[in-house]
Amino acid sequence: MLSNNWLIEATYARAWNHIAETPQSNVWQVLDNSSGVRVQSGGIGFYEQGNLSVNNQYSAKTTYITGGHQIKGGYEFDDVTYDLVRQYSGPTFLAADGRQTATGAVVNIISDPSFGKIYRVSRGNFNSARSTLQNYHTFFVQDNWKVGNRLTVNPGLRYEQETLSGSIITDYKLSNNWAPRIGATYDLTGDTKTKVFGNYGIFYSRIPNDLATRALSADDGISRADYFDANLTQPIPNGVVAGGQTNHFVLAGQFADTIDPSTKLSYVREFVLGFEREIMANTTFGVRWINRRIPRVLEDVANCPAVANTLNDATAAVCGSVDYILTNPTSATPINPALLAIAPEFSSVRFDDPVHKYDALEFTLNRRFANRWQVMTSYRWSRLRGNFEGFYRDDNGQSDPGISSLYDFPTNDPTYKSLGYAFGYAGADPRYPADIRYLGDPNGILPLDRPHQGKISGNYTLPMGLNLGLNWSIMSGKPLTPLASHPVYTNDGEIPGGPRGSGIQTIDGFKTRTPVQSLTDFQASYTLNVSGARRVTLLADIFNLFDQKTTLDYDNYTDLVFGAPPNPDFGTPTSNLFSGAPPQFQTPRQIRIGARFEF
Repeated sequence: MLSNNWLIEATYARAWNHIAETPQSNVWQVLDNSSGVRVQSGGIGFYEQGNLSVNNQYSAKTTYITGGHQIKGGYEFDDVTYDLVRQYSGPTFLAADGRQTATGAVVNIISDPSFGKIYRVSRGNFNSARSTLQNYHTFFVQDNWKVGNRLTVNPGLRYEQETLSGSIITDYKLSNNWAPRIGATYDLTGDTKTKVFGNYGIFYSRIPNDLATRALSADDGISRADYFDANLTQPIPNGVVAGGQTNHFVLAGQFADTIDPSTKLSYVREFVLGFEREIMANTTFGVRWINRRIPRVLEDVANCPAVANTLNDATAAVCGSVDYILTNPTSATPINPALLAIAPEFSSVRFDDPVHKYDALEFTLNRRFANRWQVMTSYRWSRLRGNFEGFYRDDNGQSDPGISSLYDFPTNDPTYKSLGYAFGYAGADPRYPADIRYLGDPNGILPLDRPHQGKISGNYTLPMGLNLGLNWSIMSGKPLTPLASHPVYTNDGEIPGGPRGSGIQTIDGFKTRTPVQSLTDFQASYTLNVSGARRVTLLADIFNLFDQKTTLDYDNYTDLVFGAPPNPDFGTPTSNLFSGAPPQFQTPRQIRIGARFEF
C-alpha cells in the first residue's frame, strides 16, 4: 500500500503438470463390428505417452480511490509451454502411400459381401511428438463510480492478445481483441432496499495449446485406411468397391492448417437486466434476464463437402485428403474453387453462420443468515438454440477448442443427401437418415439446453453448535439427437439423423429428452474448541440422500463406425463416449466423514 487511497499488488504463479501413460498391452485396439455386435479386444487405443505443461504467470494490479471513484487497472502475462506425445497402442505399420506410421492403430473389422471382412484403420498418425508455446497478454482498466447517493456505474475496458506456436507454424497472433464492459446499479426507492441493475460485456475465449499441437503442427493422421488382412499388410486399392467405399485411403491434417491472417479470438456478448427488493427483514426477492450470444467463433474448416471425397476419382483427387483452414467461419467462407471448376453439382453448397443463442429468466428468493438459519432458492427458465455449442461438444464428448468437427465440412450441403446416400451416407439405421444440414440448423436445440432449473440450499445451527444443511436441485433432462458415423472420418457420433432434440427410441420408449434429474444432499458439522485458536470440526456429508437412480443419458449413436451395422446398444442407458464406462445412472448414495483441525 503506497497511501491510504492507493494500493499496488503483484503476484507470480507457476503451474507444472506431467502425465505419462504406458499401456498394459501394447497392441492395436480392435473393434469387431462384423457380426452386428461390437466386440472390443486388444489395446487401449489412444493414450498420452508423454505430456508436460508449464505455465508461468506474472500479474500486477493497482487500485486508486479518489472522490466517488474507485479506479482499478492491471496487467497479466502468461508464458505457457506444452509438449505432447500422442500415441495409439500397438506396433507401427506400413500405409498405402509407402510411409511407416509413428503410432499404432485403431482397427475396425467390417463385414463385406465380396471379401467377407475388411480391416479399416480409423486412427493412426505419421508423427507423435509436438512442442508448443503460448504467450498471453491482457490488461484492463475499470471504475466503480458512485454518482450521487443512488447510482453506481462500473465502466471498464479489457484488451487481450494471444500468440501460439506449434511445431511448424510459429507466432500465430490473435490480436486487437478489445472488450468493453459497463454495468450500473440504481437504488430505486432511496431506502437501500430496492435496486435495479444492468450489465453489458464482451468476453473473449482464450485458446488452449491443444490447437497448437494439431492445427499449427502436422496432425498427419489416418481417417481411413482399408486392408484385406488383419495384419495390415495388404492395402485395398482405390477403385475397389469394399466396405461401401471406393476411396480406401484418407488422410486428415497432413499439413499444418492454412491460416486466415484476419482471424480473431471467439467471444461471448452478454446483456443482463435485473431487479432486487428486500421484501422483509433479511430476505430479498430478485429477478434477472440474461441474453448471451457468440457472434464470432474460431474454428478449422475443410472447404470441400464430404461427398466430394467419394463421388468420383476427379473430386477425390481434389478433396480426397482433408486439409484445414483456421478461420472465423461464416456463410461467406468459400468452397474450394478447384472443386467447383470440375464439379458444378456442388455450387449450392455453403457453410452456415455460427449461432449460439442463450436466453434465461431467473427468480431468486434468499434469506441471509440470521436467528440461526439461512436459505437460498432460485428458479431459472432458459432456452439454448443454435448450431454452435462452444469449446466443448457435449453431444459426442469432443474437447478440441477451436478445432472441433462442427465446421470441418460445409453444413448447408444438400448433396450429402442427394448424392451421398448412394455411398451409405444415410447411416446404418433407416429410422434416422443422417443429414449434415441438421448440424448447421441455426435454430437447433443445443445439447446443453436445460429449460427448467431449480435450487434450494439452506442450513440451520442448533444452540449446541451442530450445523445441519440440505441442498436440493432439479433440472430438465438433456435433449436427445440420433448421431450417425462420419463418412470421411469413419468415427461414430458426428452427423445428426434428425433435427437436434428430435428424440430417439429408447428401451424406456420414445424420448426427446432424458428424464428430469433431481438430487438431494445432506451435510452436518460440529466444532469442538480444543484450546485457544485451536479447534476440531467434525464433518459428515451424504450425497444423493435418497439413493435415486435416474437415467442420465442414452446411447444415441445409430452406428459405431461408418459402414458397420446399426449400433446394438442404441437407446440403452450406456455410455457412448468411453469404452467400458458404467451404465449412465445417477451415482449411488455416497457418505463421507471427515475432520478438520484448525490452529
